[in-house]
Amino acid sequence: MKQWSDIKHEFETDGSLRDIYVEDINSAVWNKFIGEVKRSGYKFEFSHGDVEKEFPCYLNAIKSMQQTDPTTLYIWVTDDIQLNCHFFVETEIELDVSPHDIQTESAYIQLVSFLEWLATVTKNEVKLTHEGMQEQVILSVC
Repeated sequence: MKQWSDIKHEFETDGSLRDIYVEDINSAVWNKFIGEVKRSGYKFEFSHGDVEKEFPCYLNAIKSMQQTDPTTLYIWVTDDIQLNCHFFVETEIELDVSPHDIQTESAYIQLVSFLEWLATVTKNEVKLTHEGMQEQVILSVC
């Protein structure tokens, strides 16, 4: 794990988000992620359009809902660190986090703990990147 002192400049608030990716997956991995979020100690909410809904158990149900309105899963790593998942494509999990939420070493450690949890759940590498720049990896966890 990179030390906070070596990485904190990557979280300077610049108007963009930081993205979290799990690539080259399928619906089975998505369904495992969904189930583990539900069982985790993380607080979460799911919305369809602007309405909070019960979080479905399967990706295909979420994809079906997206035919009428966007869906978003909000996960709070802590009370101050919110991640957002939009279910863009079946082949990758993408979440975003505001660098504003990661301004202390403690927040960074909590974020890394979530990334490690996600890597364990998906049995895949998890990458933290600059927004929309999958090839600009800030941190990777296996």
